[in-house]
Amino acid sequence: MPTSKPTNIDAQRILGIMDELKEKLTYLSVATPQVLAGLQSEEGAAAQELVGPELMKQFAEQMRLEELYVVASAAADRDLAHGDESEEVRGEEHSLKKNTLELCRKMRAIPNIVTELRNFQERDATRNVIQFLKTLADMQELTLKRLTTTVEEERSRTELLEHYKNREAEASKRRQQLEKDLTHLKSACERAQSHRNEILTKLKAELLDVRDSKAERMTELRNKYEKRMKDHESAFASKEEDLLRKINALKEANKKSRANNEEEELGQKSKAKRYEMDVESVIKTYDTSIKEMAFSCGERMDAYKKEQKQLNELADHFKKVEEERTTIAAEEAIADARQAKRQAERARRDLSSALLQAFWRGILAREQYAQMKKAKKKKGGKPKKK
Repeated sequence: MPTSKPTNIDAQRILGIMDELKEKLTYLSVATPQVLAGLQSEEGAAAQELVGPELMKQFAEQMRLEELYVVASAAADRDLAHGDESEEVRGEEHSLKKNTLELCRKMRAIPNIVTELRNFQERDATRNVIQFLKTLADMQELTLKRLTTTVEEERSRTELLEHYKNREAEASKRRQQLEKDLTHLKSACERAQSHRNEILTKLKAELLDVRDSKAERMTELRNKYEKRMKDHESAFASKEEDLLRKINALKEANKKSRANNEEEELGQKSKAKRYEMDVESVIKTYDTSIKEMAFSCGERMDAYKKEQKQLNELADHFKKVEEERTTIAAEEAIADARQAKRQAERARRDLSSALLQAFWRGILAREQYAQMKKAKKKKGGKPKKK
């Protein structure tokens, strides 16, 4: 097993293979006898025109080759148990592979063919294939993440998974505690329900006793209130006569007062009309002022929104300016540091060159001094004998 991390080309190759596998599985998931029967029926006439006669023949050939391959595989399994190997199985397998590739290539050329052919399938029949395709897509996404994830990211995800596992354990403990509490509450509710049933039984017994004594009590009350009703009726009749006399007297007084107050009523009506007109004018004035205030309020809200938008734009602008200023300051600091470094390097070189020149002058001075010393010795020489 290779220990080196896959390169980008390997990752792209793996993902390309998985995409091709998903595509072929999607096409083959609708290549079933049920779909072929639906296409050959009257309801599948439109879909049959979309598919075309060549692809229909390819479909039928695929079903036939699959059946032959199943039969040949079963026979090969029996022969393999006896130690024999059949060439027929390999031939059927080669034919099936070739026809499958051709079928997928032709289906790829027709847009939306999978959606059209799904209508002839039952949901229960395709549920496993769709679930497998979803699992394959998830595995592809996981493979891509694994191929592009660093060790630090993997460690952080592992820590996050451990964190969620701990939380899940805490939640499980909390759930168990809540289930215990729920059991205690259910037992308490059952005890309360039994207590209430006992109380209801006692109340039903008392209700039966009350019903037995109710009839006698109702007879007594009926007699009592019938006598009281007769007394009230006689008192009401006498009081009614007195009130009728008073009503008649009041009606005559009302007629007299109505005749006397007709002029005053007309004046009050005119005042009421005038007051109504004043109220209408006040209402109209109020409506006008309210409309103007609403209009001005709308204008102010629009102005406020514009100012708020300008304020947000200025804030973004100043933020960018501040970031640019920070960047410029950082660049200036880098330039100053580079200048200081250059000056220090120049000073070091000047000092080195001065030292080198002084050393060289010292060498030249020593050589000149040695030459002068030799010249003096030659001029002086030894004294001649007389």
